[in-house]
This record gives sequence, structure tokens and C-alpha cells, in this order.
Amino acid sequence: MKEFYDKPIYAITNYMIGFCLSSIYVAICNILLILLLILTVISPDNFNFFLLFICLIPLGPSLGALYSTIGKIIREKDIYFSSVFWNSYKKNFFSNLKLWLIELILITIFFIDFRYFYVNMPQTGIHIIIALLMIILLVAGLYAFSINSRFELKLKDLLMLSLYFMIKKFPTTILKIIVLVLAYYLLKSVSIVFLIFVPSIVCTIFTYYDRNIFLEIEDKFTSSAQNPLS
Repeated sequence: MKEFYDKPIYAITNYMIGFCLSSIYVAICNILLILLLILTVISPDNFNFFLLFICLIPLGPSLGALYSTIGKIIREKDIYFSSVFWNSYKKNFFSNLKLWLIELILITIFFIDFRYFYVNMPQTGIHIIIALLMIILLVAGLYAFSINSRFELKLKDLLMLSLYFMIKKFPTTILKIIVLVLAYYLLKSVSIVFLIFVPSIVCTIFTYYDRNIFLEIEDKFTSSAQNPLS
């Protein structure tokens, strides 16, 4: 029996099951957002920006749980997907929610400013600067969710560490931006049924490339524990 579990076909099947289940659970957590997107596609004139903000709030805790689940799949290969996802969702709900609300509020403010300067003062180029700030904020948030899925840190330390690694791991940061751009165009071209798999695809790629970051943080924590006075 052990030989069967060690075979690549079992590992691949396990990954696929975990990938699908994680995608479905994220979709369940964000059912209001999915319904809003469907209604917007059917009737674009009824789009409401404030309603979009409200529907985006549950996205943060679900992304945090998704990062935790996929990270554990990559590390341990064989896990109970449902229990890992929902336990992580409950355990890290408030930390992920605080992180996401800060990011969501700032992105909303930047987006409103971007639209204003783009429509009324495009010649100043301020909208380009605001767009770059939005990208930096979004990518830093992705680092923060990834780190928060493995380590318990104060919010200030988490944000500072995310900015630090965003700069230090610049090639990975560029990769994440490219993946986000590709995901954006994918979201525009695929049907709503396949949209639920996009977060899991993106999260899997990011978690894979964040492995060295986790090791570096673990080494730092280990060194601090061994040398508490240093």
C-alpha cells in the first residue's frame, strides 16, 4: 500500500484534488463577488462601486486560507484539504482581514484618484504614478499574505517584511507582476465557470517562488531564538 502512495500518479492526483477543492472553497467564500460579476456582465449599467467594495471584503481571508492550504500541499504532499483550508480560514481570519482591509481601502483611494486624474488631468502624468503605487501596493500585499500564511507577525512587521522582500527578491516581484497581468487578461477572456480556478493558479505559482523567503525567515527566527540577547 505504501508503494502506491509513493507513486507519482498518486501525488499528481492529490495535487489536482487539492487544487480543485481549494478553488471551490474560495468560490464559496466569495459567492457574493461572483454573483456581482455575473450581474455586471448581464447588465453593466447596474454596476455599483460601493457594492463591489463590500463584496471584495471576504476575498482577503479566503486568499489567506488558500495560501496556507497550497503551501502545506507543496510542503507535505498529502493533507486533508478541507480541514486545512477551513481551519486556516478560522485561525487567521482576523489577521488576514486586517491586512486585506488596509490594502483594499488604499487601493480604492488610489483607484478613485487614478480615474480623476486620468479623466480630468491626463497631461500631468499623475495617473501613471498612482497606477505604479497601486501595483506596488498589490504586489506587497501578495507577499504579505504569503508570509502571513506561515508566520505569526505583528501587522507592522508583516508589512515592513513584505516591502523588504519585494525589493530584495526583485526578479520574483517582476514575475508576480507578469503573472498578475496575464491573469487579468485571462479573467477578461474566459467564462465565469473557469474564473474560480484563477486564484488557485496564481497562488500556486507565487507560493512555489516564495519558498526561499520562508526559509530565510525561518533561519532568522531560529537565529533569534538561539541568540536572544544579540
